[in-house]
Amino acid sequence: MTLIAETNRLYLREFNASDAIHFFEMNKDPEVIQFTGDSSFPSLQEAQKFIEAYDQYKTYNMGRWAVIRKEDNAFLGWCGLKFHPKEHLIEVGYRFYKKYWGHGYATESCKASITYGFKTLKLATIFAHAHKDNLASHNVIIKSGLSWIGDGFYDGMPAKLYKLNNPDLKVKIISPLETHEVRHPVLREGRPKEDCVFNGDDDPDTFHLGLYFLNELVGVVTFIKNHHPDLANPNQFQLRGMAVLSSAQGKNYGSLLIDAGNKILMEKKIGLVWCNAREKALNFYLRNGFEIFGEPFEIPQIGTHFSMFKSLKHLKKKPQ
Repeated sequence: MTLIAETNRLYLREFNASDAIHFFEMNKDPEVIQFTGDSSFPSLQEAQKFIEAYDQYKTYNMGRWAVIRKEDNAFLGWCGLKFHPKEHLIEVGYRFYKKYWGHGYATESCKASITYGFKTLKLATIFAHAHKDNLASHNVIIKSGLSWIGDGFYDGMPAKLYKLNNPDLKVKIISPLETHEVRHPVLREGRPKEDCVFNGDDDPDTFHLGLYFLNELVGVVTFIKNHHPDLANPNQFQLRGMAVLSSAQGKNYGSLLIDAGNKILMEKKIGLVWCNAREKALNFYLRNGFEIFGEPFEIPQIGTHFSMFKSLKHLKKKPQ
């Protein structure tokens, strides 16, 4: 048995073959799946096939987990984290037998899953959603510490969307020299440390952000007041030196740095931010609202780059 988390009343573990009957029985109850968009399994054999094919633990080092009550080892339902590769986000979700509703098990296991995601996996952000009419689920999400960020659609159904940032991650203003601690190993590995100095680093309008996990600097970014000749907006900044240590990559830390930078730029009434993005970072910037303009180009010793921009005027502050 692979134990994931433990609370006063519960423990969370990876699925095993014996859980198939519970998936089959839970999904037979129309009230359990009313707001999920899922359907019942046509047979126990199909539920068994689902369990056998479940590869999320190996693929993403996370997944949904069985929620077991300690006092009698009863299978109550499931709860856990799901990675959505298209959106590149991680979501907490849960489902329980109806007979166990109203006992706080969903909130207890949801909090345990979030703690595991933040403390063990060191994730940047965890999201959640619930059908707009699923009031009980909204209560669980809010009690688990997530905040509403807007309404939208999920699997074609109207839903409320929530998120929570890892409280162990903090963004701070740092000095130009402090950026070198991350710039050098990530962006200038094998080259002289002098190459970590960028034009404009010491300009009065420039600001540098550092992302700390507890007391360790794990990511940096710089915003320089610099006008791109191909962009008409006269009020613009350039994003440079986005870097996250290899040990912290793949957790969406860069998005926290961009969000923090956007907030500062909007407070300064800046209308646009642009960057020259490395080819391997292209999808990251696209996910964070940047658009490509112009043709790709080469930077000697570094590689192919794309010019990208993001308009800040349309961004509205949302509850955090």
